[in-house]
Amino acid sequence: MPRYKYTAVDAEGKNVKDTIFATNMAEFNAVLKQKGEYALTVREIAENETGSRANANAIGMKDLSVLCKQFATMLNAGITIVKSLDVLYQQQEKQKLKNILLKVYEQVQVGKSLSKALAGTDGAFPQFMISMVESGEMSGSIDQIMERLSVHYEKQMKLKNKVTSAMVYPILLVVVGFAVVLGLFIFVMPNLMGMFGDPEDLPALTKALMAMSNFMQSSWYLIIIFIVALILIFGVFRNTKAVKRLSDRIKLYTPIVGKLYAVVVAANFCRTMCSVFSSGMSLLTSLELTTNVINNSVMNEKMTEVLEEIRAGGSLSAALHKTGLFPQMMVTMINVGEESGALDEILEKTADFYDIEADNAIQKMVTLLEPLMIVILGAVVGTVIIGIMLPVFGMYQNVG
Repeated sequence: MPRYKYTAVDAEGKNVKDTIFATNMAEFNAVLKQKGEYALTVREIAENETGSRANANAIGMKDLSVLCKQFATMLNAGITIVKSLDVLYQQQEKQKLKNILLKVYEQVQVGKSLSKALAGTDGAFPQFMISMVESGEMSGSIDQIMERLSVHYEKQMKLKNKVTSAMVYPILLVVVGFAVVLGLFIFVMPNLMGMFGDPEDLPALTKALMAMSNFMQSSWYLIIIFIVALILIFGVFRNTKAVKRLSDRIKLYTPIVGKLYAVVVAANFCRTMCSVFSSGMSLLTSLELTTNVINNSVMNEKMTEVLEEIRAGGSLSAALHKTGLFPQMMVTMINVGEESGALDEILEKTADFYDIEADNAIQKMVTLLEPLMIVILGAVVGTVIIGIMLPVFGMYQNVG
């Protein structure tokens, strides 16, 4: 979803600098009007040349979770926001986070709201958190909002860690397999090939393997350059629109894996939607913030259609069903929540259910990947061994 950076004048005549997520200028103007501000300059923030919206200044989810938890604890104890920020700043050991907290503390001290102070840190805090805090300020429940944010980021972090941990073994398997194949080509084959006599009499497969072995021995530096170049190219282009869209489509539409990935996305969607909607925001605003959290370009496009349908008076469950990307059970549960008027409670129960389902989905993905990687590596190593053994069998036949 596009971002608009603007300068404006608020109802008190003060200058304001902020960023708003909106699908178009009409929506931007509507949000600005709702905030009671009058725009002076507006600029759409374009994605950088790699297509990534990542910010080097951004705080990690683990730090956000701990920060929100500590903030909520102090606010519940009756400590003021300014004093809480001071305590958080004083006890912080990480210099980067310490500097960010100092900036927030100084802005709150001079009269700015906490949400505006968080927004004035050059992207250190996510827009999702800023909007949640702004909602808490309007409802007078910042302590509850901070508690929800702490749980939200803790869940997000755990889910991310589970995916990362689950991928360790398949990646390790690939690395070890690659090292074994490389060792066969560089060290084993050259020693064996000297025993087979005239290379012209060797089988075609063995000749091809010998050619590869000779290339690796004589031009090993080209292989290193190729691997390094491949890593650099992947690092530069992996977040471009075209590559990211292709990657996101593969995640969603690959047989079996796509359904498992959809469960993980559903868990993320329900948990985020529950956190926002329970804080008192409207359904439309909650959905906009949730859409910004989903890290899939294909789904983001579909969610834009969902937003348009809801603005036109449609129901959330019907709009989500039309995308064809979410599990049917989740859509049905949301429909029940809409009809009963207890959408926030239903979202929380659905989020808890899909948190468990996401764990199972991750394990299933790993279970599918492991044998697939073993079969592929087995085929490669088996081909090399057959290429080596064919001349050996020929020698035995000649001796016979």
